[in-house]
Amino acid sequence: MSDQRGVALVVALLALSLLALVVTQLAASARLEASMVRSFRDAVVARHLAEAGIEQAIREILGQSQIAALDESGQLVFHRIRIDQAGPIRVTPLPRTRVPLGPGAFSYRIDDEAARLSLNAVDPDRLRRLLAVLEVDRGRRDIILDSLQDWRDANELRRANGAESEFYLRLPVPYRARNGNLQDPTELLQIRGVTRELYASGRPGLGELVTVAPLSTVSLNAASPIVLKAVGLSDAEVADVVQARRRAPYVVVPGRFAGRGFSVGSGTFRVEAEGLVGGVARSRVVAVVRRGRQGDPLDVEILSWRPEP
Repeated sequence: MSDQRGVALVVALLALSLLALVVTQLAASARLEASMVRSFRDAVVARHLAEAGIEQAIREILGQSQIAALDESGQLVFHRIRIDQAGPIRVTPLPRTRVPLGPGAFSYRIDDEAARLSLNAVDPDRLRRLLAVLEVDRGRRDIILDSLQDWRDANELRRANGAESEFYLRLPVPYRARNGNLQDPTELLQIRGVTRELYASGRPGLGELVTVAPLSTVSLNAASPIVLKAVGLSDAEVADVVQARRRAPYVVVPGRFAGRGFSVGSGTFRVEAEGLVGGVARSRVVAVVRRGRQGDPLDVEILSWRPEP
C-alpha cells in the first residue's frame, strides 16, 4: 500500500513538473508573440509618421519661395524675393526635428537635388573629377566611367574599360545591364567598379553626391565643396562661394561663374524622413519631389518614394 502511495506521489510530482514546464513555455511564447505584435505595430506607426514628415516637407517646398539655400547649420531653408526689399527674405522653417504627432514623432531633412551631380545628365568630366576628389585611383575611375556609360547606352557594345550584360551574367548573382538611364542612385552598386565602401563609406560617400534626376546644373546655394570642385571650381573659388552664400544666398549666378554649369537652385528636392516611436527611429522614407507652379498647393510631382529599413 505504501509502495502504491509512493508511486502515486512520484507520478503527481512528474505531472506537476510537466505542467509547470508547459505553463512556462506558454508564458514565454505569449511574451514573444506580444513582443512581435508590438514591434509590428511600432513599425507600422513609424512608417505613417515618416510619411507625415514627407507631407510636412512638401508643405514647405510648395510655399511662396524662389530661392533655397543652406543656412549656418547646413539645413536647407527657403527665401522669398520681393522687389521692395534689398535682398532675399528668409522664410521661417516649420519644425523639422522630433515633431510630436499621435503616439510618436517625426523628423525630416530637405535637400535641393541640384546640390548633387546627375548621373543621367552630367558631363563625364564632372563625374571623373568627383571620383578624383573622393581619391579613387585613375584606373578604377576609367572602369567606373566606361561601365556607367555602357550601363546607360542602348546597346551591348562594351567600351575599353566598361562592362555590358556579358560581364554581369557571369557574376554569382547574374543580371543584365539596364541599357537605359539609372532609376535610383543605389543602382550604382550594380555597376562594375562601384563598391559598397565607395558608395556609402566616408563623409560623404558617392551615393550622397549624385542623383538620377535630369538636372544639368548644380546649385551654388546648396552644393557641397566636393560637388563644387567636381564642377571645376578651384579651392579659392569654393571658399569664396561658401562664404558668400553664408552672408546671403545667390539670387543670380555671378558673371564669373556664368556658363560653367551653375544655377541658384532648382524645383526638385530630396526629403529624408524618419518616424520615431518611443524616441527611437523605427522607419525611414526617402522621397524626391518636383515643384511645379508656385502657389498651387496640388502641383507637386513625386519622382521617387523609397522606404528604407
